[in-house]
Amino acid sequence: MHLNNARVVITGASQGIGRAIALEFSGRGARVALAARNRPALDELASEIRDRGGEAVVILTDVTIPDQVERMTTETIRGLGGIDVLVNNAGVGLNASIADAEAADVEALFRLNVLAAASTIRAVIPIMRAQQSGMIINISSVAGRIVVPRIGYYSASKFALAAIGDALRMEEGHRGIRVMNVFPGMTRSNFGQNRLGARGRLAHQRVPAVPAEKVARRIAAAVERNRRTLYVSWFPDRMGVAANHLAGWAVSGVLRRWARNTDTGIDNRPPRPSPTRGEGDSDLG
Repeated sequence: MHLNNARVVITGASQGIGRAIALEFSGRGARVALAARNRPALDELASEIRDRGGEAVVILTDVTIPDQVERMTTETIRGLGGIDVLVNNAGVGLNASIADAEAADVEALFRLNVLAAASTIRAVIPIMRAQQSGMIINISSVAGRIVVPRIGYYSASKFALAAIGDALRMEEGHRGIRVMNVFPGMTRSNFGQNRLGARGRLAHQRVPAVPAEKVARRIAAAVERNRRTLYVSWFPDRMGVAANHLAGWAVSGVLRRWARNTDTGIDNRPPRPSPTRGEGDSDLG
């Protein structure tokens, strides 16, 4: 897969990792369709890409609404002539224990992080099958490899997204369709500001965060190397996953202690409504 002249649609493109991917991919010659709910942010991003000599189309989209996903696909084909790459980036976090989470928050989380991602896949696969090529990039999370306290539902949604990607790869690989699951760790972005549930510092927020631009660079390089799985950093991301595989009891013990130490700092008031909720990047952020 080469990004030069590739036709790429990116969900959740208005901020964070999605925005960084749009800039990085377009800088490597990709033609990008920018999908999110925040029209001013998308227009600003598209202008920046065009000022740098790239090509971008803006598609106002709420990926939780199937009709809008279909329209996103149609408008991408109209604007770019086809779809070579789908970046499933739109997502939201949830800060709540399993027992205390609000049912509406849990439903909203899975609707966006899992069901909407699956909907976008179903929308673009017929195009990729017809052209016998394509790539699906799912932005999961290290939390989709290691269960983290107080974001257990979020972890479950990212485990599910990774499983969807793994199954899709086996089902569609013979048709020339590639799938890459990306597992970022702590990323510097405004993702946490849009998180559902309670406010407050989470157990995992003690490890170094990386810029969204680094995540985007690693993803772009992995696309051109036809990678199936990507961890953004060796430490703590990949090493943490390896440690969890080899000595899960020790990792769980550390996380339990972190969870107990942060419980007293949690503000359980409902978060302020956010107009950009659901357009963020991967959590552990």
